[in-house]
Amino acid sequence: MEQNKKVDRRVLYTKMFLRESLLALMKEKPIAKITLSELCRHAGINRNTFYAHYSSPEALLGTIQEELYEQVKQSIERSSKNGGISTLLTEICQAIYDSRDLCAVLFSEYGDKDFLRQIIDLAHDRTIAEWQVSGIEDKKEQIEMLYQFSVSGSVAIIQKWIGEGMGKSPREIASFIERVSYLGLQGFLDGKNRR
Repeated sequence: MEQNKKVDRRVLYTKMFLRESLLALMKEKPIAKITLSELCRHAGINRNTFYAHYSSPEALLGTIQEELYEQVKQSIERSSKNGGISTLLTEICQAIYDSRDLCAVLFSEYGDKDFLRQIIDLAHDRTIAEWQVSGIEDKKEQIEMLYQFSVSGSVAIIQKWIGEGMGKSPREIASFIERVSYLGLQGFLDGKNRR
């Protein structure tokens, strides 16, 4: 039993070193330019050890992203019982803030540009449902275009927040995104009423 604990601990340490090494390298260049040799050298392990856990640096990055995605998803699921879009946005921003070192790399210029959008898209169904309750009864296609417009702005705001060191609280950022989205939604509804 003690032998298994040592092996498990070694595996955890190896994965931790690989993760930290990949994120350190991604501060300098995109994943596509990080070689396996460079990653192994930085982590202080050999290629065989790497291959015992992952098939490529991209697979390692995928695992890191999946873990963060699941954390945010669980956080959102917990909040779904307690409130609307405001609570949901705050949960997303709080989860990003809680993993700020990781997110600073994942959402940086060398990170995956679509990953933040995937995180925000966790709120898709609830957002659309709340909008419909607020009076938007347009075709599904138009509601989806409005949602995509809103998400693009949200991604830009969150990237700026992360890039500037997250000086504002998650609640402040969520509140700003909600206000801007609401104003856009109101403008959309008002524009419909003027026709």
